[in-house]
Amino acid sequence: MSKKSISVDPGVVIMNVREVAGYLRLSEAKVYKMANEGQMPALRVGKSWRFKRDLIDEWIRRETKMAARVHR
Repeated sequence: MSKKSISVDPGVVIMNVREVAGYLRLSEAKVYKMANEGQMPALRVGKSWRFKRDLIDEWIRRETKMAARVHR
């Protein structure tokens, strides 16, 4: 994670689009698209998007479980 990450409370990490893209191994354009369409947990601050890492992790777990159910 870059030095620009913000810690709001101990253990709470806020990431920007570039950091989330790297974390998820997606393009920044894909992260913007998913955030704009409400497909991932995100917060709009002015013209910028911010993401809580714990909510991203929870979202990944939830999406993984749903995908596993569909492919049974």
